Amino acid sequence: MHGRRILMLLTIAFFWPAASQAQIVIQEKVGDKTIWCMHTGLSSTLQDCDTRSDWYSYVFVGVISEVTPAENDEKKLQIVPEEIFSGAPPNPLTVLTSQGLCMLEMKAGDRWLFYLRKVEGKPIVLDYYGNDSRPAADAQSQIETLRRLKTIGNFGILRGGVVRGRDWYPKTMVANAKVTATRESDGTQSFCMTGADGRYEFPPLPPGHYKITAQPRDSYRPDDSGVDLESGSCRDVTLDRTPHALIGGMVRHADGSPAANVALVLIRSDNSWYLTTETNDDGHYAFDSQEPGKYVLGMNFPANPAWFGGGGVGASVRLPPASTFYPAAPNRSGAKIIHLATDQKLDHFDFTIPAK
Repeated sequence: MHGRRILMLLTIAFFWPAASQAQIVIQEKVGDKTIWCMHTGLSSTLQDCDTRSDWYSYVFVGVISEVTPAENDEKKLQIVPEEIFSGAPPNPLTVLTSQGLCMLEMKAGDRWLFYLRKVEGKPIVLDYYGNDSRPAADAQSQIETLRRLKTIGNFGILRGGVVRGRDWYPKTMVANAKVTATRESDGTQSFCMTGADGRYEFPPLPPGHYKITAQPRDSYRPDDSGVDLESGSCRDVTLDRTPHALIGGMVRHADGSPAANVALVLIRSDNSWYLTTETNDDGHYAFDSQEPGKYVLGMNFPANPAWFGGGGVGASVRLPPASTFYPAAPNRSGAKIIHLATDQKLDHFDFTIPAK
């Protein structure tokens, strides 16, 4: 990669509970130049089997026939499409790089899987920031899926995995799980099993909206999911289980009237995790989709300075300063430990704001 040396990696991330990074910025040394390379770190929820064919004007395997310098240390590539999966790219096709020094070194004869967008009146750009193009040798699974979709006719591919655990907890794949796909329009059902790697794939299915379910394995029952399957498309659906437990209650003024927009915090009893919320116009609050465990509740009186919202996780997490802890403790040590079981809903933890 141009004999480059990475000097620093900086990741800017959404803190809680999102797992997606906002962007990745890398400072590198390329020859005698120091450059900054910026790449998106956002993960996609598009269940397209990583083919990305719906995102781009042209998707094809092609050979770079010529590489010439362009302005601002960029490159102009001449590409000969060989195997076209989407669109009708010119042959040959001229493409300009953006942040070209940040990319893998490209030379004549290299064979890539290209994903390119076309905007009327503008040059076609291969952008380091958010483009999925890669050398063909590193894209064999995507190429194989694209080849299947090209010849699949009036059918689609439905695949995925059965997973135990969430993004911020350890994950394990569930083997030998029976998965059912039920087409909503006529109730037709198809069945398959996950392999040793926890992955499943149905035989090609006709288009339609499908409900996807998995039978329980060792008392673990993933949530159902749904997906729209179109002709010539591939959808990859992960079946896992979202926690369904809830801790909530009411906040009232001393006269019994509901207190809106009051800040509350839910804290793991070991202080390793917290999440904040506010009461609605009816004075109700709820921390839903919670994992089982031990928690404490805190509230911030409206007259007190505003605290930082959102959430945090980690041994050194800084907790918001609560005015009172449930049931009516002035400090953390007097807080009641709330034991929350799997899928349990406890909606009776009420607070009263003292009269002034």
